[in-house]
Amino acid sequence: MKANSVVLALTPLLAASAFSAHAGPQAQAVCGYSHTLGDDAIMMFGMPNQAMWHDFFGNTHTDAVSTYQTLRAQPETTCDNKADSSAYWAPSMKLPDGQIVTPAYQKTYYQATKVEQYPLHPFPSGLELLAGDHHGTAPSSRITFLCANGKGYSNKAGEVCGLRKAGDAVQFNIGIQFPNCWDGVNLKPSHGHSNAAYDVNGACPADYPVKIPTVNMNIAYVLPQIKSLDTAKIELSMDPVMKGNKREEKWGSIYTAHADFMNGWTVEGAHFMTEHCMNEGMDCGTNVPYSFSLAEENAVVESAQPNVNFGAPGALQISDNWKNGGRTSNPETLTLVKFKIPALSKDQDASLFKYRLRLYGGKVETNGADQIFFYPASNDWSAASVTWKHRPTCSYNSDAQLYLNSSREYRMVDIDKAVRKALAEGKTEISWYIGGDRQGNHYQFDAAAAQKQPILMLVGFKTTPEI
Repeated sequence: MKANSVVLALTPLLAASAFSAHAGPQAQAVCGYSHTLGDDAIMMFGMPNQAMWHDFFGNTHTDAVSTYQTLRAQPETTCDNKADSSAYWAPSMKLPDGQIVTPAYQKTYYQATKVEQYPLHPFPSGLELLAGDHHGTAPSSRITFLCANGKGYSNKAGEVCGLRKAGDAVQFNIGIQFPNCWDGVNLKPSHGHSNAAYDVNGACPADYPVKIPTVNMNIAYVLPQIKSLDTAKIELSMDPVMKGNKREEKWGSIYTAHADFMNGWTVEGAHFMTEHCMNEGMDCGTNVPYSFSLAEENAVVESAQPNVNFGAPGALQISDNWKNGGRTSNPETLTLVKFKIPALSKDQDASLFKYRLRLYGGKVETNGADQIFFYPASNDWSAASVTWKHRPTCSYNSDAQLYLNSSREYRMVDIDKAVRKALAEGKTEISWYIGGDRQGNHYQFDAAAAQKQPILMLVGFKTTPEI
């Protein structure tokens, strides 16, 4: 049984409410309902069918003996982002008429505030978190309720939900905000001791110094079988009284809402979410990769200085001009980039994955937007020696194009076909020239030595419908 002392320790009074507007970078995952078990792998590990009924989302194999290792060994998930094999669970819900219903899905926002002052650390492998109080009797700033046809999120029960629209369904959501400051030692909470707490104005308490993304889980119940729902009369499952192997079920009020999170993100996905996304002030959305690789090498070569090696450049410069005599009659500056190819996972459906190249930069001129091109190149070059005169052949038949303006921002390029061709040929690396719009304009991107360096991403995604 989850102890009050554990969950109460997670709720400092000074922190902002779970339903206040969020103004920081975030990522998200939508995970369909998976299964229901009387299991709890965090507080009742190894005790199957002795915990309250829980509805599980995400990893489809979650049970009473799940760990980070088992989640990653059996990564099948109901989540849209295939990098997320986390286990999420919450108590089952009973309607006022006695009907026990299953949720449709849950949508989790991974959020952060004040990352410039208090940057995030990636979720450690094996991290487990609790939120809420399963003996709660009053509103909590961390638990919120929503009628889809109503007035927005509130932490107070009593609103009567109606149909979302005529002839449709009642939708009721429960929002659960998890603590975002880890103690840096205990991956798992225990009876009487929390391993995490909430930040106060972006800063973590001294006993919980490691700031992690805020897991903000929103469970959606879509109920076409009813026309209205009095939220004050909802009941949630509680731990049963066990009489041998027989269960005597117990139910509590809506204020007993709580949830559990067991991290199952890939190590690289968790790292990317913080170090290459949210700490940079960027909304990741659904673009948290299964795996990725940073540029091994990058170089700039210039036709106007054919014998000069520029070494590892401070910025990636691009320009060419195919007018007035063609490219061979005009100065041309090309960028070379080389990556190790993130391997496709053998235990995943390869058709759900795509390779994308992420760059940071834009067009130098402000005269509108134009295309740049990604030309295939061999891998037999080195930034320490390559020059225009001694460089890989460039065919000028592009693998991909990118349409961009003068804004300096993150750019995503679909290079899936080219990478898969390289893999089919047995290659473990891939290189491209990046060439200009052929109109004499200039482009600049951050180089491998910069914080916003080029990244080759392997992203796995399958839409999970929000019903």
